[in-house]
Amino acid sequence: MKKLIAVLCAAVLMTSLLAACTGSSSSTADTTSSSSEAATTETDSAAQESGETAEADTAKLDSIVSTIEAVNAVPNARALDDFSLENEIGLTMDNILGFKGDVTNDQADCALVLAVQAKSGCADAVKAELEAYKESASSNLYAEFADKVAKAQDARIVVNGDFVVIVIAAIKGPDYADIDAAIDSARAGSG
Repeated sequence: MKKLIAVLCAAVLMTSLLAACTGSSSSTADTTSSSSEAATTETDSAAQESGETAEADTAKLDSIVSTIEAVNAVPNARALDDFSLENEIGLTMDNILGFKGDVTNDQADCALVLAVQAKSGCADAVKAELEAYKESASSNLYAEFADKVAKAQDARIVVNGDFVVIVIAAIKGPDYADIDAAIDSARAGSG
């Protein structure tokens, strides 16, 4: 319990520091598509100011997530939004062009499927933040959560160009061999 509180306090502190340093705020959206569109709009405005054209490939994000969730269904799924990415997972929204994903809303499970399209040159930063999330999710000390900890320890984080994917298997879901095959299939389909 103390470790969980410490991790939460650290996440709040990091979020406060990032908000203070960047001087920007993110809006919470009700759905993943709304939050992806909002993130795309903000990114497009910034890109237009700098002369770049950057737009999230929502079709590719949808395809990646649906391919993986066909194998690793997320029980009692809750769509991830900007708030979830920043405050639960610890991602820096300034590194993200678009995203799509679901996390279980069932405390007895740990399933997660998230595809992120990082801004150009930011994929390694997104991967590092997802590795930190994986480490915090798999360092639970309580024996009653041993199955969740084991699934989180084996989580997959894959980078393909500017796309970064994290998958945590559902407790009653497939083994990671099936998930690896789905990730490979999604990567092949996403070019």
